[in-house]
Amino acid sequence: MKSPAPHPLPPGNRSLPPVSWLARLGPLGGGLLLATVAALLASGLAWGLAELLVPFGAAAPALAAALGMLVVLLPLAALLLKLARQLERASELLARLDTLDTLTGVANRAHFMALAEREWARARRYGNGAAIVLVEADRFRRLSEVRGPGAGDNVLRELAHATGQTLRGADALARFGGAQLAVFLAHADPTGALDAAERIRERIEHLEVPWHDQHLRVTVSVGVATLRPAHTSLSHLIEDAEIALVAARESGGNCVRSAPIDPTRLPLRGPSVGDNQAAGPF
Repeated sequence: MKSPAPHPLPPGNRSLPPVSWLARLGPLGGGLLLATVAALLASGLAWGLAELLVPFGAAAPALAAALGMLVVLLPLAALLLKLARQLERASELLARLDTLDTLTGVANRAHFMALAEREWARARRYGNGAAIVLVEADRFRRLSEVRGPGAGDNVLRELAHATGQTLRGADALARFGGAQLAVFLAHADPTGALDAAERIRERIEHLEVPWHDQHLRVTVSVGVATLRPAHTSLSHLIEDAEIALVAARESGGNCVRSAPIDPTRLPLRGPSVGDNQAAGPF
């Protein structure tokens, strides 16, 4: 399973080519529009040339058509070819952007769910191991309140990048919402899934996020759920990962918890437990 590279989009890649609006029309619609414009321009020029070449008598229409071909159609064909290349590039970029989270550059939730659904079904069919890992920044709300939303955005970008560096090519990474990232681990047994989750936690614990003239430190709570026979749907697997994430958060943060966990034994969450009790300075 392949997912978009876990890197923020460079500023240059966020701007679409001038013909990107044509990409929304699709190849057929865009091609028809360009062909219509070309035909109108060519016929208009040929008519104008024919009026100018009246002194040449009966040869005027043929001469006008020939000149129109040389003066307009050939350069116009080159222009259309260039526009067609831009149209193709815009179509590819639009398709890619539809699958990405614009802040972090990793897959968005919708694309992740489509990938994970397919890989979950494959793992169930062939008995391969798989796991869902949910990663949540500790005290993220407080961080944004104290340092500003820009600091929070920068932290999320660095978290996505750092998490992606710990994964294999077959794994998928996405922003799952808010300050949460989701990872689908293909061919992962319970021990391997916990090892992957702990690598993520350790890497982020030592991460220093540049912000103005200082460096921010952040930790994460990590919940892991490994595919079991009881997981008859992808949503059941994700629910177990969410319960494990709550357990990690309620344990103070900066830790990994693995399902199955009895949710009735979790402490009740207070109004700011996740913001004030999680470990890790910023």
